[in-house]
Amino acid sequence: MVEYRYRDKVYLSSYMLDTRLFDMFDIIVEEATPIRSIYILKTDDGLKILKKVDYSEDELTFIYNSLNEIRKTYPYVINYKKSISGKPFVEYEGGRYVIIDLIEGRECMYENPLDLKNAAIALAKLHKAGEKLNVNYYPKNKLGIIIEEFRKRAEIMQKFREIALMHRNKNDFDKIYLEYSDYYIMNIIDAAVHLEKSKYKEFCKEKGTLCHHDLAHHNILIGNDENVYFVDFDYSIIDLPYHDISNMITKAVKYNGWSMDNANIIINSYMEEKKLSKDELEVLYGYLMFPQDFYDISTSYYMRTRDWDDADFVNKLQRKAGYKDEREEFLKNFKKSG
Repeated sequence: MVEYRYRDKVYLSSYMLDTRLFDMFDIIVEEATPIRSIYILKTDDGLKILKKVDYSEDELTFIYNSLNEIRKTYPYVINYKKSISGKPFVEYEGGRYVIIDLIEGRECMYENPLDLKNAAIALAKLHKAGEKLNVNYYPKNKLGIIIEEFRKRAEIMQKFREIALMHRNKNDFDKIYLEYSDYYIMNIIDAAVHLEKSKYKEFCKEKGTLCHHDLAHHNILIGNDENVYFVDFDYSIIDLPYHDISNMITKAVKYNGWSMDNANIIINSYMEEKKLSKDELEVLYGYLMFPQDFYDISTSYYMRTRDWDDADFVNKLQRKAGYKDEREEFLKNFKKSG
């Protein structure tokens, strides 16, 4: 955990905390406390979160407008404070800042069956609320492209393999990657083939919604009012709801021995609010087939998108590759149950 705190500290140092910044949001800040990569603000308008964002104004506008629509039928999402200029952000000293209402509560615990059940029901409600969005920012619209995306990612993984093979003195990461990459590349190809044969393309014409796209447990809060809140929509996209469901399932089962129990809780609870047909479960299975963890850590290493030490990369790759057999058994059981 020490390295994460250090990286957060480095990132926080880029913030320009200044009364002039807060004046642009028309608030008086009494105290600012750093937490992870944000600041908790005690203000004359209650507790707030100050966050510096690295994405474009168009992306931020997409998130802001989408959540305003979502809130009409599912109000338990983050709320941005407008600046004095009427925008949900401020440009200040080369940075783009947002202020968000603080939600008081605790982080969802995926190992807690009741939390998992409530989170899955809430996810279904979020998806229902996002079905009628009018999306004008097309880079966030992923409907209909996932099959081609999977094939491109298989090619990227193959390129990484070629890079590792070229290394005369292969390091530990190269060796582990070469041991497992063929298997996971085939996983990706199989996922694309499965979706091609499913009703994926048909569903893309009628079942798109706002997907959170990063359902880590700390992005789901159980509020003090017992409602389930979704926070941090930085990576949100328009896609089929199965994208989010597979994301939640993977995160909930991988730390529980890849047991079907948590997957069943999620699907059964989700279906209390929003039914899933057999054809939809087939598409969900295609999303689950994609080895997201292995792909992410491989991309982070060979593309150097993360400022981690080599030892960190190796440890993460070992862990993610280490549950290959359990994951394979899980996918077999999921397919049988569907």
